[in-house]
Amino acid sequence: MSLHIQFTTLLAMIGTGFVIGACFDTYAHIFDRSKRHRLIVWIADILFWIVQALYAFYTLLLVNNGEIRFYIFLAILCGYAAYRALFQHVYVRLLRRIIRIIVSLYRLFVRLFYYVIIFPLRLLYRFFVFLLFTTCHFILSIGKILYKAIYVCVLFILQPFMSLGHFVWKKTPLRFQAAIGYFFRVGKGFYMKIANMFRKKV
Repeated sequence: MSLHIQFTTLLAMIGTGFVIGACFDTYAHIFDRSKRHRLIVWIADILFWIVQALYAFYTLLLVNNGEIRFYIFLAILCGYAAYRALFQHVYVRLLRRIIRIIVSLYRLFVRLFYYVIIFPLRLLYRFFVFLLFTTCHFILSIGKILYKAIYVCVLFILQPFMSLGHFVWKKTPLRFQAAIGYFFRVGKGFYMKIANMFRKKV
């Protein structure tokens, strides 16, 4: 391996250690390990370090075709230590500010979405429900009024016939009244027998 490739690999691995340190702080602030279950934290940590190892190997693959040397690990540790000593405080402050901005934008987006889409839809839904109930109530009220009006009109029209029928019934001989009553009783009994037969079959 030439000196130029070795020097490029050294710089790349120092940068990789720097990036790993920044990624770890980003992961720690976003994931918030203290509020997670231990098993979830354990699995997430394993996945995080697998991703970092793949990133380091990919970087190494680009600069020296994936040849591993002992100084590569020292370079990664130096880059990580340099980040921790020189840039961590500044990066964490910047990261927290960026997270606050993103959270504020997210909350603003949620509020805009609610007031622009959800709230008008709820008002529209309530309006249609109110309109539906009002229309049904109005139709029922009109129906009751029409029913009463038709009932009164029918009674008014049938009143002379009912009075005439009542008068005729009073003038009808008692034997004829008894015969008609007997006929209706027989018809009622016959109807009840047929109805009971159908009920037993069902």
